[in-house]
Amino acid sequence: MPAPARTRRIGAEHAFELARHLTERDRAVALCLYDQQLLTTGQLRLLFFSSKRRAQDRLLFLHRQRVFDRFYPALIRGAGKPQAHWLLDEAGAHLVAASLDLDRKQLPWQRRDDWRSHPQLAHRLEVNRFVTDLIEATLPDPALGIGAWFGPREAAVRMGEKMRGTLRPDAELVLLSPAGPVDLLLEWDRGTETLERLEEKLRRYRSAERKLYDYPGPRSILFVVPGARRLRALHELAAKLDRDGWPILATTATELRRAGPLASIWERLDAEQALCSLVELPPRCNLAGSVLDPANALGRRWRHKHPGFWERLSPLGRAAAEPREVGEVDEWPADCAQPCGADVARGPGPTTDTNQPEMRHPAGDEGSLARRWAELEEERQADIAAARARRHGTARADLQVSGIDGYMDDPEPDEEGSWR
Repeated sequence: MPAPARTRRIGAEHAFELARHLTERDRAVALCLYDQQLLTTGQLRLLFFSSKRRAQDRLLFLHRQRVFDRFYPALIRGAGKPQAHWLLDEAGAHLVAASLDLDRKQLPWQRRDDWRSHPQLAHRLEVNRFVTDLIEATLPDPALGIGAWFGPREAAVRMGEKMRGTLRPDAELVLLSPAGPVDLLLEWDRGTETLERLEEKLRRYRSAERKLYDYPGPRSILFVVPGARRLRALHELAAKLDRDGWPILATTATELRRAGPLASIWERLDAEQALCSLVELPPRCNLAGSVLDPANALGRRWRHKHPGFWERLSPLGRAAAEPREVGEVDEWPADCAQPCGADVARGPGPTTDTNQPEMRHPAGDEGSLARRWAELEEERQADIAAARARRHGTARADLQVSGIDGYMDDPEPDEEGSWR
């Protein structure tokens, strides 16, 4: 498919045509960018790819098809070329809307061209860097992981109806630890807010705890401030609050850079307590499902050693799957948590990157896009069933060999293996 001009409006016809060329991973990346707004190539590579080269190749293809857009922020002269910063584009918005069973017009997203000069750019980049650094820090320990990452929009919704419009955390994270899942709410302070505003935030978190009295299990509130002076001011403000409640902790950006997010650098603002680490915080006891499995944590779900990896990247038109691949489909849990907390398991599988006339779909209104995704999912399941039948010799597989294996990702295990 030729790359459409970035000024041209993307409609349902292009989305239909593109749908058969995408993988479950593509949809997961799109949902992640919708939730987190923008991520760098390195951060997407950490979350979704086994190597930098594979990340660059796939992101370039999706950029040409207007699933994603990118820009390069200005750096200090002599610092070299910055990484590409990726964000959702028009075709990606159709993809996200279909994955969420929404009409495109219902999706609260619009394309913007001012991210290079946006006043919140530095703040968003620092928040996302903290989270991805935390994800990277958990990978060497199989007992640790980040089970879910919710951006500001979803984190605010998860605060509940009683707190609608009053609190908007910069992120919510589920940290998997040996003691259980720890629910973290992040407030990243760059020193631009007044102390009165900080005090109001602290009071609202205490109010949220009282209003959510039936909420099972504590949430831990994390404040990251620029330096020691701001941290002392935060201690003084927290001294005015009730001592009983959700743990409120803080550290400085300097300490984070020096020791890392998992180190014992977090100070309790609401209690006299020694410095602690995030894994020592009280866990929530009501979370259930595959989000609690460190093997499904962010940074691990899309490695080639993960069960079902190859099947989720194989095109619809590919010939019968190998027995190993079919077996991995059987082992993949239907309710597996998706990156960034999104559920994209209902999406279709990919095909080869061809543009033959018989593969094109008729144009339709945007509201029918979700139905088309469901049809493609049925095709994918039928192909898997046929491959399984052929494997066991119970029926003749009805799979057609595709002519081109166009943009099939990760055709063989990557030598790099993991983020580190």
